[in-house]
Amino acid sequence: MHIMKIIIFLITLFFNYSVSAEINLEANPTGIWSITPTAQQNRWLIIHNLTEAQTTGIYHIEVIGRDKKAPIWQIKHLATHIAINKPALLKSIIKPLKKGDVYPESFDDALSKWQKENDGKGGVICTTSVIECMK
Repeated sequence: MHIMKIIIFLITLFFNYSVSAEINLEANPTGIWSITPTAQQNRWLIIHNLTEAQTTGIYHIEVIGRDKKAPIWQIKHLATHIAINKPALLKSIIKPLKKGDVYPESFDDALSKWQKENDGKGGVICTTSVIECMK
């Protein structure tokens, strides 16, 4: 049983590394990426600081969802702001999207609050995955 756990771990590690190694975040200038959907909802994220994040390593994103049968304009802000490192972001994204941007007011407000945390040093940075950090 122990060997089976090790094999599963190694397969998972290899798969995550292989997929992440092929993704070039900067190649998608929209900064919009699909993430794992649910049975009822399509979900995607928007990277708001793509250029800056190349230097800082911290990506500021928001997560949007839309019920699969809902009109295109009927979106939900699932997470108005998440600060996330690159490995966790790469684990989370599936494919680049050309459409899906939204007005940034909700994100801007949440980012401002995050920046004020810890005496102006910023708040928590996600290091696992977008889905985990949304919980």
